[in-house]
Amino acid sequence: MIGPLFHPRRRPPSEVARPPRYELAVKVPIGWVLERLAARLAHWERAELITPEIAIPIRNLPTEFEGYRIALVTDLHHGPVVPLWWLERVADRVATLAPDLVVLGGDFVSHAKSDLNGLGPVLARYTAPDGLFAVLGNHDHWVGADAVGDVIRGTGAELVHNRHRLIHRGGAALAIAGVDDFAHGAVRPRDALRDVPENIPRVLISHNPDLIEYLPADLRVDLMLSGHTHNGQVHWPIIGPLTVPSQFGRRYMHGLRRVGERWIYVSAGVGSSAMPLRLGNPPEVPVIRLVQESGR
Repeated sequence: MIGPLFHPRRRPPSEVARPPRYELAVKVPIGWVLERLAARLAHWERAELITPEIAIPIRNLPTEFEGYRIALVTDLHHGPVVPLWWLERVADRVATLAPDLVVLGGDFVSHAKSDLNGLGPVLARYTAPDGLFAVLGNHDHWVGADAVGDVIRGTGAELVHNRHRLIHRGGAALAIAGVDDFAHGAVRPRDALRDVPENIPRVLISHNPDLIEYLPADLRVDLMLSGHTHNGQVHWPIIGPLTVPSQFGRRYMHGLRRVGERWIYVSAGVGSSAMPLRLGNPPEVPVIRLVQESGR
């Protein structure tokens, strides 16, 4: 593939939230109009939802967490182009996968506060023994971070922004942490993992995969889970996707990648923003399976 040809300029995250002024003035109105014009062209009943299971070796993973499974559900984008019934179907598929934990990776809505209508009961259908952990994406900030956050918390999911929770199995623990959106939120990974003992494996949730390039070198992060890119959304013949919303082009467009001592998995997501199709790029719910690292 040649693409992507266009991607954002390099810009580090901020520890202080950055209001989406440009997006509210330009991107939101354009997206709002496009979705309403294109809604009738969406045909999710034809979509194949893939559910790959990816084994990821984790340094010093306790035996109690061998085979621990995390379902990553991201980029739901409920709105005129992505109906509630499709997100219900995704939730039902997640239930059949029986993960230990569900991660909701952001971009719950698309371009309008009305996208929140009916979303709470759908999110409540996503269940797992160790619960649901969520972060917000850039579209959630465009619509209103507080409003989206209230709906998420109302379902029983935990919004992990710059903080963590420890999952316990016997005497062992696994840290699940998260940060706010890379573009508009306050991104403080050190705060997210503060007071986590160094020997405890750590999973960090960031909607945008670009954070992997900006993590402090001395901060232990074993695995980062992200979405945001939609895997380029539309894959044109020969040239591939023309644009990907990542500062690093196709480097973190999709799939599993090793970055130093860290792993990152970027999901293609389950929804779509503005465009009512995913050409050559099926929606996915990856299931991440943690395994003990060998030979190191």
